[in-house]
Amino acid sequence: DLILKVSPPRVPGHLLVRPRLKSDGEPFRDRSAIVVHAPAGFGKTSLLAQWRREQLARGGVVAWLSADSRDDLQRFVHGLVMAVRIGCGRPAFGRTLLEGAAGTPAGLDAITQWLAEVAETSLDVVLTLDDAERLPEATARTGLVYLLHNLPPNLRVVVAVRGEPNLAIGELIAYGDCVSVGGSALRFTLEETFAIVRQRNERVDADTCARLHDLTEGWPL
Repeated sequence: DLILKVSPPRVPGHLLVRPRLKSDGEPFRDRSAIVVHAPAGFGKTSLLAQWRREQLARGGVVAWLSADSRDDLQRFVHGLVMAVRIGCGRPAFGRTLLEGAAGTPAGLDAITQWLAEVAETSLDVVLTLDDAERLPEATARTGLVYLLHNLPPNLRVVVAVRGEPNLAIGELIAYGDCVSVGGSALRFTLEETFAIVRQRNERVDADTCARLHDLTEGWPL
């Protein structure tokens, strides 16, 4: 079950790369956390897939975790451990946390230990947390927020949320540690609509592409 949660979705061969939203672009450079939020169909997962490709191409490590409603704090930590194990290729990572033996840290202490072990890897790690809106409220408000406020220098976190994020991250945004990417930023430009439509059918003319762009208000997907 955890293996499925830490497996990135299959990337379609026709994935549209959006240069203005590249992960190393000025809005995202040197940010320790990025929160991507928009309704379904706005291209959040496609953007995460693009960023994952870019990070891997630069030699980075990407740990992927898809959240769900069963993720109480303990299961959330187990998912974090497995995400790093698979993403970093380190099968022994977080063994104590995953085995749950007597004396194993629990709650926020477990997240603290996970953060410490990530720091000890000496790898530049990007944790991508998809479907974060599915997390139980207690896990999101305590575990996830605590994690975002205590990131070591070698860890960045990308959180994708359907709808508006219900996270206490205002302080992180104010200090420039976190950037929020909403629907307006994800909206396709006319040129991007041309590219994605013609990627699928080269016979579609420019006028039809423009009409589609107008009818969908920038959401051709």
